[in-house]
Amino acid sequence: MVTTIHYCAKCTSDQLRRNGSKQGQPKYQCKACGYQGLFVPAAVRKTAQYAQVDALLLERNSQRSIARVTGVARMTIAKRIKKSGSAATATTPLAPQKGAKKAVGGTGIG
Repeated sequence: MVTTIHYCAKCTSDQLRRNGSKQGQPKYQCKACGYQGLFVPAAVRKTAQYAQVDALLLERNSQRSIARVTGVARMTIAKRIKKSGSAATATTPLAPQKGAKKAVGGTGIG
């Protein structure tokens, strides 16, 4: 059996007790300072948020709407777009190449 030891975010004490639950997540209360909260590892929470951000970017939602929905800062979303590069190239329209001739009316001969 694997046990994980939680520490208080406020006073770093290990004297915690379970104190109910919120949305299926157990809440803990520190016996030393009285602080109570959810102890969800930040890495797990951020990974889930960033996966949702990436999915919304693929759906071509605006950065501001993604920030509103997910709670992730708009500048963080912009940095993720820059880092990935693939999302930015997938959303930009293709521009005509220089030197390419366009046929305007007529038969195109001559």
